[in-house]
Amino acid sequence: MSGSTNEHEKTVEIIGLRMKEYESLRSEVVQRIAARQQLAGYAGAATVIAATLGSGLGIWRIVVVGIVLLVAYLYLRDSNDGIQRLGKHLRLIEGDVNDLARSVYGREILTWESRRQTERNDEKRFWKALGRFGGWHRDEPRVGIPEPRGESEG
Repeated sequence: MSGSTNEHEKTVEIIGLRMKEYESLRSEVVQRIAARQQLAGYAGAATVIAATLGSGLGIWRIVVVGIVLLVAYLYLRDSNDGIQRLGKHLRLIEGDVNDLARSVYGREILTWESRRQTERNDEKRFWKALGRFGGWHRDEPRVGIPEPRGESEG
């Protein structure tokens, strides 16, 4: 009985450590989303200002607006791609934690990222194409957690 209790405690401890990683990555996603929204606001404001300036700017107005929009697009696409990479890692952690939780609690405890990716994969072609263009969609198969390395593989 002592052996199973010890194993149970280790599993609960591992779940706690994985949850800390999960929480920090979710926090990173929230911060990136906030920064993305803030930049979109700045880009919109810069575009409106450039578009409404006096008529003396001529072609430069279009060039300025185009540059602002291009830079904003590239930043937003990169930010969205980073969020997708974090989401992929979060799904791996969810799988790991859920496997451990089933052995300890008899049920899964994390579902958000995996469920959200399933919803993304089920979207219509138009929205998937738009999402790929914007960097916020990737079709990814469900990937399992690699087994831990043995001491001899180190």
